Amino acid sequence: MFHAPARPRMNGRALSGNRRLRFAMFGVLYAAQGIPDAMVLIVFPAFLAAHGASASVIGAFLAAAMLPNAAKLIVGPLIDRIAFLPMGRRKPWLIAGQIGIAASFAALAWLDEPVKHVGLFTAGAFAITLATVFQDVATDATAMDLIPPGEQGRANGIMWGAKTLGTALAASVGAWIMMAFGFAAMVTTAAIILLAVVGLVTMVRERPGERLLPWTQGAAVIDAGADRSGSWLAILRLLLAALRRPAAGRLVLLSLAIGLLVGMTGALAPVLIVGQLDLTQADYAQFRSMLKLVSGVGGMVVGSYVIDRMGHRRVLVATLMAIAIANLLLLAFMGQAGAITYFVAYEMLLVFPFLTFFAATMSQCSSAIAATQFSFTMVCGNITMSLGAALMGPIMAAGGTGAMLIAIAGGALVGAGVMRGWQPQPARGD
Repeated sequence: MFHAPARPRMNGRALSGNRRLRFAMFGVLYAAQGIPDAMVLIVFPAFLAAHGASASVIGAFLAAAMLPNAAKLIVGPLIDRIAFLPMGRRKPWLIAGQIGIAASFAALAWLDEPVKHVGLFTAGAFAITLATVFQDVATDATAMDLIPPGEQGRANGIMWGAKTLGTALAASVGAWIMMAFGFAAMVTTAAIILLAVVGLVTMVRERPGERLLPWTQGAAVIDAGADRSGSWLAILRLLLAALRRPAAGRLVLLSLAIGLLVGMTGALAPVLIVGQLDLTQADYAQFRSMLKLVSGVGGMVVGSYVIDRMGHRRVLVATLMAIAIANLLLLAFMGQAGAITYFVAYEMLLVFPFLTFFAATMSQCSSAIAATQFSFTMVCGNITMSLGAALMGPIMAAGGTGAMLIAIAGGALVGAGVMRGWQPQPARGD
């Protein structure tokens, strides 16, 4: 039985009633997601490339490290179904995921010479991604639950920008710490920062009157569980009904296409820049982090404005076609200058499909299964992202860098084609 809270002293620091606190807290949480992203997708692969790992080894590492993203198919329904409502609908899951990420980084600090123990190194990256899945799904679902529709455009710009900035800073600072003090110091620093974020999360409530921690005062709030699905079968039925709507179904196809091109590009980048163009590991990390920084600021400043002016469909079609053209142009202008120009253009363009895709998907999610539907859509892209990284070895062996660029361009064009006929539909509350 739910009880409406009546203690005014427990009404402070609640996300549901404080717009500035919502923007700040979700900015911090998405920035924290940038730390595991930077380490697993940028710093760790560059570390392997700098120490002589082959394209196949790096591709296999990335494929395995990104594989836990498929667990969102389970984690989404789990978070929708199971909740400790006195602390809020998703806050306990968010805390657990954040602690798991920190613990996984701390465990890697005990690994001597990661390159000589690639299996254990890969297992550590796998654990980081798995814990990040829980934090990611819980954060996304909380955002969809607590951010009013009128704030979603600006909120998505802030959240995406914060994550991109977090990724950029983590890649840059992480690479510097590793070069100056070693691998163990880098992952330990990451663990400490992530635990500090846990502390911030424990200081806020989802809604007024809820508990900050399990042993503190507070009670479940009626509306926190009002639309919670009653069974696993009910969640499945609601998901299938939601995905039968054309707008939601096309976003799943778009997720598959974006995941494939991002997975292939992410695997190609360290091989091309560090392995073939002879840039150092530190130079590569600084280069990618600088691009993330600039694109993140761009997403925060102009992302929501561009989406509001052009609409989801036109932004997605235009930017995905531009990414395809950039890949084909690199075929004609291969070399250090061409590759660097390509990655600059790629990062500047990619922020808009990502930001628009997330905003469009949030707008199409049913409130009763927000975590499940959003996670299902995202995990489709996560699966093809892992597949794209794994395909680098055979594609490079068959046709070299040119074949990879053509494959990436193909993924972008497929995504643009899927969205040409997309029309938004009002999401149902169910």
